[in-house]
Amino acid sequence: MEERRQARSENPWMAGDLFLQAVAEDHGLDHLTLATREGLLLSSTGDQHLSNRLAAVAPVFAEEPATLRPGMLEDLAKGQPLQLWRVTIRERTFYLIGIGSPTDMPESVQGAFDRIFARPAQRVAN
Repeated sequence: MEERRQARSENPWMAGDLFLQAVAEDHGLDHLTLATREGLLLSSTGDQHLSNRLAAVAPVFAEEPATLRPGMLEDLAKGQPLQLWRVTIRERTFYLIGIGSPTDMPESVQGAFDRIFARPAQRVAN
């Protein structure tokens, strides 16, 4: 996570992007997207068009994968493995979608999201 420490931002969305870039590099992932339960993009690495599409399908992929058009996820991931992890930020569920080498997502990622997206008063106190 050394890259994140060298590149910081007070803007939570930019900080989220920088953090995801460091996580992706550390875990051999080509792409990471953090999405809301409503399918909206919160933070990501790489191509914004791909990030928006991944965010849009994340809730369906997490809750009802059988309802997705066959091949849709494979097309988005260009044949690479696609993984999804649930994370909780400010007591709400979000989805972290990764493309690339299968990996376990460490619990420290959850803690970092809690810090990055904390309410402003909470960030100052931490």
